[in-house]
Amino acid sequence: MEKARLTKSEVMSYALYSFFSGLAVMVPMTYCTTFMTENLLMSAALMGTVILSARIIDFVISLLAGGIVEKSKMKWGKNSSWMIVLRWVVIIGIMLEFFDTTALPMIARAVIAVLAYVMINGCMNFVATAQYGILAVMAGPSMEDRNILSFRGMQFMAAATIITSIGAVPVITWLTPMIGQSMGYFIVATVFAIPFIYGVHRLTKSAKPYDPVQTKESAACLPTVTVGDMVKSVVTNGQLLVVILSYTMFYSGMFAFNTVMAYYFIYVLGNFLLMSVALTAVTVFALFASIIGPKIGVRIGKKRAMVFGQLIYAIGALCIALFGQISLVLYIAINCVMSVGMYMFSSFSVIYMLDAGEYGFYKTGKDNRTVGMSMMNIPMKIGMAVGGAVGGFGLASIGFSTGMTVTASFISNFMWLLGGIPAAFYLLGSIVMAIGYRITDADAALYAKENAERVAKLMENC
Repeated sequence: MEKARLTKSEVMSYALYSFFSGLAVMVPMTYCTTFMTENLLMSAALMGTVILSARIIDFVISLLAGGIVEKSKMKWGKNSSWMIVLRWVVIIGIMLEFFDTTALPMIARAVIAVLAYVMINGCMNFVATAQYGILAVMAGPSMEDRNILSFRGMQFMAAATIITSIGAVPVITWLTPMIGQSMGYFIVATVFAIPFIYGVHRLTKSAKPYDPVQTKESAACLPTVTVGDMVKSVVTNGQLLVVILSYTMFYSGMFAFNTVMAYYFIYVLGNFLLMSVALTAVTVFALFASIIGPKIGVRIGKKRAMVFGQLIYAIGALCIALFGQISLVLYIAINCVMSVGMYMFSSFSVIYMLDAGEYGFYKTGKDNRTVGMSMMNIPMKIGMAVGGAVGGFGLASIGFSTGMTVTASFISNFMWLLGGIPAAFYLLGSIVMAIGYRITDADAALYAKENAERVAKLMENC
């Protein structure tokens, strides 16, 4: 049965977790490739190989995370336990990723970079799956509560992005003359990561009444879900596969863009500090976009929100390829428009996966919603691997080398790498969603209500 509305404190706990997790991961996501080439002195090809290798390992872990969390019986709750334990590993990984290893042989630098990446992202597979599970159990079948948790999470994540955009590069630049650029990266990444500890504490404390430990007795009340059922719940759920594929296209384009973005400021505009200016302007506007974007998404429905949102992203990326080298102002303006398109659908975030999971539970009677929600990690992991490889090997293919003298030909080729290739990915994502997705918002509400009643009856008869 549908539960009462969440309190403001509970919603704020979820939002604050999103804020502090955003602070922690934004520096590694934005600057790890630049740090490898500019500070660890890796070639673009080696950087691409390191990122691809790490992301393959990360992808394998992400495939296992949902099933492991689903079967877990740790003492702090089915979902919360993973967040409580792994937050420490994530923070250590962030610190290791920006540790200066130039005194070691290049192969050792590469191995450490892979290890740090897997510590961060491999653990975040479990942490993110647990976060999505907490959203589902806190909100219950209430579509409104699901939306408000997801929307507030994205809005606070946007606020975290503003802070990292404003602070990261200027602080690193300020610290460089005193302690060196590598140590500047290390300190900034560490300072942004530490509050993640509190974010996990706040969310798991609020989630405690909703996230009990799964005992043998409580598990026995529900239909047995085997590993085979988990695999089947993914490969036979056509709606889940459509969402996965559409999101994969989006993330492939986004990470291809992010992998080479810093080089746009260093080599096309010739001033790395302009990256902070651009990121600050775009992310400040993105906070506004995170407020109006979800309202547009609710009005037109989740399916159309993703279709049109990715289409806006495709047009914007193409405009960057064609006109982005003209001026920083034009680059910023295009990105601001793109952010509205992104928040139209990304504010729903894992709710797409949860809707598909509810659909699978409704059709089969097997509750694999945690596994379905864990699939939200898969598109990001594939996108990070594909996008990182496209960016790294793309730089090598157009003749990039650290400290090079740029030419008009290089800039032209680079702008197509920065904008043209991502535009193709976004367009494909929009087409996949438009053709393949059939769950309406009314359908999703029905599935959630029926599934909640089914679980309640099973527990009553236990």
